[in-house]
Amino acid sequence: MTSRVTGQQRRRKRPTLNAQRPMSEIKGQRSETRKQTALSKRPNIATFFVLVVVLLVACNKGNERPPVSVPADCQQFLNKYFDAWKSKDVATLQAVSYYLSPQDRAKLPEGSLELWRQGKNKLVLQNFERVTKDFGDLEGYEVMRVKSTTISPQDQPAANMMGLGIHTEVLCKAKFSRKRDAHVWLHLIKETESSPYVVAAWKFEAPP
Repeated sequence: MTSRVTGQQRRRKRPTLNAQRPMSEIKGQRSETRKQTALSKRPNIATFFVLVVVLLVACNKGNERPPVSVPADCQQFLNKYFDAWKSKDVATLQAVSYYLSPQDRAKLPEGSLELWRQGKNKLVLQNFERVTKDFGDLEGYEVMRVKSTTISPQDQPAANMMGLGIHTEVLCKAKFSRKRDAHVWLHLIKETESSPYVVAAWKFEAPP
């Protein structure tokens, strides 16, 4: 009697190649992978912060303006002028403000020079009170720009309009007690190299 081999007998079970690993081993490997990933990120984070610090330092250096070169006698006058603002010495401000050239002085009617001084002193006081009201007490200043021009008798049109001598335009950034900065523009003039400076014109305004 011939025995038949069934299809089920022909299909033999193949051995399992990948035995199932314990769950604890898998979790351990996952935890180790996360640790390695976190450690690999730390150098990148440190590098990022170093780059940020370097960029901030570079930007601050780029924003720093080089110091402005101010003539010694002009710097002395500016110190005197702004010290008078700090100490509220209006009399000194009145004494160094407004310029009247010898030519213009000679054109004034007799006895009108004193009236001119009184009107000039009144304007200086009004300007001081207005600036103090708007900005507060002066705390300090910084020179931002200086430009000097000498007007000689040969420059007749300019001499007639502005007067002979050395004209110096100064732009300062002033700090006031109400935490408000102001741009202070001064037009200084002195008739000769040895003459003292006088404020021929001024303007206080908030920066844009």
